[in-house]
Amino acid sequence: MTNKEKFLQLVSEEDTKTLTEVSARIKDRAMLRESQQIALKVLLKLDDLGWSQKDLAKELGVTPQQITKIVSGKENLTLKTQIKLQNILDIPILASYYERKTAQTEEMILSVEERRDKIEA
Repeated sequence: MTNKEKFLQLVSEEDTKTLTEVSARIKDRAMLRESQQIALKVLLKLDDLGWSQKDLAKELGVTPQQITKIVSGKENLTLKTQIKLQNILDIPILASYYERKTAQTEEMILSVEERRDKIEA
């Protein structure tokens, strides 16, 4: 697309659905972040247990290819799969929002305590 065509598209009165597309990308980005967090938890737990992805596939009753998708952080996991992972690996998958908020609160408390210590010193 030439610059002229881009400009004409920007100034046209035609509905380009840009806002809808941007909103969808932002939503997808949030889902991708969550999926990557789950993948990281799964990989760390597999390492702790000394399991391979093939071992996890066997426990979950899925193909190794499905586990590869999960640990790549690009899979949109069903609730059923999330619960299975949580129960088999004994990791909090569905609590990521709560974990993030708790971590933010702890960081805030530490920051306040550090400032207080500096003031008192």
